[in-house]
Amino acid sequence: MFFEGLVIQRVPYKERDLIVKLVLRSGYLGSFYVYGGQGGGKSSKPSLYQLGSLMKVLTKELRIKTNEQGELMAVAESQKIWEPEFIRHDIKAFYLSCLYAELAQRSTLPYHREQSSEEHAGLFSALSNALFYLDSSLKKKEFEPAPHLMLYLTKLLFHLGIMPEVDSCSFCGAGLMEAQDVHFMPEEGHFSCSDCHHGARDKGFLLRLKKSYQTKFQDYKELPGATLMESDKLIQFFCHHFHLKTVELKSYSLLFQ
Repeated sequence: MFFEGLVIQRVPYKERDLIVKLVLRSGYLGSFYVYGGQGGGKSSKPSLYQLGSLMKVLTKELRIKTNEQGELMAVAESQKIWEPEFIRHDIKAFYLSCLYAELAQRSTLPYHREQSSEEHAGLFSALSNALFYLDSSLKKKEFEPAPHLMLYLTKLLFHLGIMPEVDSCSFCGAGLMEAQDVHFMPEEGHFSCSDCHHGARDKGFLLRLKKSYQTKFQDYKELPGATLMESDKLIQFFCHHFHLKTVELKSYSLLFQ
């Protein structure tokens, strides 16, 4: 069988083999065993499997392992379709791509051969666009991490079906746009108006969240004022839904230190 997917994890195994995880075009998480995937050898062959690369693989009929976590499939042939050119040369962009990969791995369902649904394809689309335009912004020398992260988080939450309510106060039902100010509560997953929660100062965040929902990845410059601290609110919201602590996201502290 042929699969296409983005590399979000690669684990060296034995002397030259790799176990890699790909977010497949279907939106599921595929696990693959790649013989000689680390490269090297007498010819010093480079590894094709790098973080963020889009790979096309042909699997063998042999299934190495099958359990509730999905199948570990053996790769017969590999072809690299696309890879980031500039991300690895910018430390902030690399940390950001690592965070993308961790969030995707935490929220993507494992692939099983019996699955044929495409209902989660939006997860692949969100990740592939996020990586492509992150790399593109570096090429154009206009990279700023905050709008990229906010766009990816918004698209990810939307495709997961857990976007916060952005129209009305969760306590009194009043319209948030008409409120003097609003407050976002990640642990509750909603906004409240300033009448229900005094001292609120998240109106700008609400406006940018609504804007990012409607903004394409290639229009990342249309999110002026976005900050990493605002994206951090969405990460806290994500972690609450998936019963995680931010310390469990290894790249979180690297990006937010």
